[in-house]
Amino acid sequence: MRKQISALMAVSSLSLVGFATAQDLQQLKDLNELLSTPQGLKLIADTVWVLVTAFLVFWMNAGFALVESGFCRAKNAANILAKNFIVFAITTLAYWSLGFAFMFGDGNSFIGWKGLALMGEHNAPLVALGKAKEYSGDYSALSWTSVPLFAAFLFQLVFAGTAATIVSGAVAERIKYAAFIVFSFVMGSLIYPIVGHWIWGGGWLAQKGMYDFAGSTVVHSVGGWAALTGAAMLGPRLGKYSKDGKINPIPGHSMALATLGVFILWLGWFGFNPGSTMSANPSAIARIAITTNIAAASAGFIATLWAWLRLGKPDLTMMLNGGLAGLVAITAPCAFVSPVSAFIIGVVAGVLVVESVLLFDRVRIDDPVGAISVHLVNGIWGTLAVGLFAQPFADLGEAQPKPGLFIGGSGEQFIIQLTGVVAVGAFTFTASLITWAFIKALIGLRVEPEEEVQGLDIGEMGMEAYPSDPFPTFEALSVTLRVEPEEEVQGLDIGEMGMEAYPSDPFPTFEALSVTGWERFVPTFTHQPVTGKFPTPAVSELTVKSKPANGSESEIASPSAVERRLYSVILENANTERAKRRWERLCHEPQQAPPEFHEVYRHLVSFDGREFVFRGGEPERMKRAIERLFEGYLGVGASVTVEVE
Repeated sequence: MRKQISALMAVSSLSLVGFATAQDLQQLKDLNELLSTPQGLKLIADTVWVLVTAFLVFWMNAGFALVESGFCRAKNAANILAKNFIVFAITTLAYWSLGFAFMFGDGNSFIGWKGLALMGEHNAPLVALGKAKEYSGDYSALSWTSVPLFAAFLFQLVFAGTAATIVSGAVAERIKYAAFIVFSFVMGSLIYPIVGHWIWGGGWLAQKGMYDFAGSTVVHSVGGWAALTGAAMLGPRLGKYSKDGKINPIPGHSMALATLGVFILWLGWFGFNPGSTMSANPSAIARIAITTNIAAASAGFIATLWAWLRLGKPDLTMMLNGGLAGLVAITAPCAFVSPVSAFIIGVVAGVLVVESVLLFDRVRIDDPVGAISVHLVNGIWGTLAVGLFAQPFADLGEAQPKPGLFIGGSGEQFIIQLTGVVAVGAFTFTASLITWAFIKALIGLRVEPEEEVQGLDIGEMGMEAYPSDPFPTFEALSVTLRVEPEEEVQGLDIGEMGMEAYPSDPFPTFEALSVTGWERFVPTFTHQPVTGKFPTPAVSELTVKSKPANGSESEIASPSAVERRLYSVILENANTERAKRRWERLCHEPQQAPPEFHEVYRHLVSFDGREFVFRGGEPERMKRAIERLFEGYLGVGASVTVEVE
């Protein structure tokens, strides 16, 4: 027993020694004097720069959360937000305890192992201040940067978190929460650090001369390969592909969130790429910021044009992913290429992301957010681009790639880059496949079909991202001991502000527009039923005369239904917000909606959450259809009634 206690005390002592040596800069008695020297001021600038850019990259977690939740359905939003939160927490623990040592600790050409849990020695700041002649420590791969160990760790940690987060989007809307947590730990502690050691930790690919300045391969391709294996093993979401081979769109619930998320990611990339200098190098930082921005802009614009050409519309999701694809592609070569080369890299990325999204759909790899196309495909392209466009810059010192094939080089650097792409792909794909298979055997990967249809917010998280108001009316409040004022029940948006944050469209159909006399402002207009993924009310034509501004009469086409009577089907004492969301979900997924939906929609004029206004159809038939559509959604004490004008 005494021996065991002695052993524990010895381990504790070593841990404390390791902690002290990791912070050796803080042990200097004359630290303030040293920091006031030119070398000290440079060290301060480098450290502040690295930490600020690390904070920017950390903020990218918010961007990923918004993009993924916006691109997916509302019923899974809380689950996706939870994954994006927990993945950084899990990665922090995995990378701190094991991953950082495996990646940057001294070891062999395959993996490092010294300095677990940040308990290794690191005197790079002392060398920079002139207090040590040469580097002495356990993280030789980081001896080139002068910043303290903890600053270097934080910067590398946020990169590890990014790689793990990439997986979340590709497996969204059907993976078990526990399965994702387990994979994230393996990713942060083993898969990502091993590849990182090969390229950034002095491993065999670094020895061959492979360059990946900020992580097109180390971060994005690794995350992309893991996402691809996960999506393939999980299979597509229910309803995504029909038996006849048809690809069914599953729209995300908020393009506003997705767009905001991409802006946050774009901002974060100014920490991701320029911060990888890990020193306050003015000219290099400025150049990297410019090449980063140009690649993102050109890729976003070209993706818009290419989607317009291929799909007939400038698809917003393609625009957003186009910008991200350009950012991923420029990540490896950002320090080694000119702005013109960055523009070309972005152009290619914009085309690649659109075509790869379409390709993965054709081969039935269901990726709800396009993560594989953005991060894997363009991570590969960006890594190869180093071998095509790299050119020397004096501000980078001696550690630079050979000139690219298109810049007068021999193609040697391209072969090295290609070797790295293939090696990393083979390892990451295999390691991820084994990990996913192990998790599947241990706890399972995919939720039950019933849970997937209901939504992972309820099944996995036990809550909703957008819960309905449990007390929307005074009748609902009657079951409580307290009666609220009318304004609070109605909502403070209307009572206090006189407006709503999420108002309904006052003119959702042509019939609703008929009360405005809109025909007077359109000299000639023939409304034809539109065929597409969203159903459109059936409309016939009526010739109506109007007098345009020039005084001459013209005939226009307008729905003949204007002569039919209006009537209402009212949801009495119903939870209006929940009814609105039910109706919006039916409209967004008409292929999966029951037949009653199409029958109701055909004659609908408007719906405000409480009252359906119809023109045409049988009132009692519409009432029965609505009762079936909203069964279980209206709340206790609700009823459906008909009012005929």
